[in-house]
Amino acid sequence: MEHIKSNYHTHTELCKHAKGMPVDFAQKAVEFNVQILGISDHAPFKDVDFGYRMLFSELDLYCDAVDKAKSDFSDKVEILKSLEIEYLPEYTKGKNYYEELLTERKMDYLLLGEHFFRDSQGNLHNITSIQNTELAVEYAESCAEAMKTGYFKIMAHPDLFCINEPFPWNDDYERCSDILIENAIKNNVVLEYNANGLRRGKKNYPDGKRFQYPHERFWKKVKDAGLSAVAGSDAHNPDVLWDNAAETSIKTLAQLGINRIEKIKL
Repeated sequence: MEHIKSNYHTHTELCKHAKGMPVDFAQKAVEFNVQILGISDHAPFKDVDFGYRMLFSELDLYCDAVDKAKSDFSDKVEILKSLEIEYLPEYTKGKNYYEELLTERKMDYLLLGEHFFRDSQGNLHNITSIQNTELAVEYAESCAEAMKTGYFKIMAHPDLFCINEPFPWNDDYERCSDILIENAIKNNVVLEYNANGLRRGKKNYPDGKRFQYPHERFWKKVKDAGLSAVAGSDAHNPDVLWDNAAETSIKTLAQLGINRIEKIKL
């Protein structure tokens, strides 16, 4: 049986740190024989520019560009319109921004990419620069709240908390992983094994040289929990939409004994 080539994590040049527009990724998808292409650039917020993402004023341009690629390539590849977005509870108040994206903007799905989060006291943190591992647990609790809302179909790079180089794997990381995995199961959220972490290469940590993410210990816990997962290219350039890192992520899931979800039910 032929496997489906699918990728639900793709960025465009509108995010200010990638190359290519939806049409460029669609063309590469055809070249690489990718059957399902989810274009999921970093979402803007209406009132704050958190950086490394499109401006809110560019959201219409983005939606129109994805919709045009959908139409133009409909006979060659299934293109899905999405956004990678952080969960911040204040954006559920009043006119719910996540509901607006799913209904008025007609996103096919939202990809939870929790780069920054609010702790239990309401303070904002960036997960890539936390000062202690206790905050990794707060990150996980924030992600759990996001999963409970039902707005998110996939969680991108759930083990992003492992990126912080001063810290070895410890009890906080164990707890963080358990919270993420337990809530993914309870709320039917698919966890993503992220190929872009492989592209970053290995770094030296107190407990050895490894990838910043994906982290082997996290994914062994996913396997032990009996979860399936999706492999995400997290492509920031059309040329790497389906590269060695994307292939390796699929092979690694198989080696770990984790079933890869090839097509997500939306």
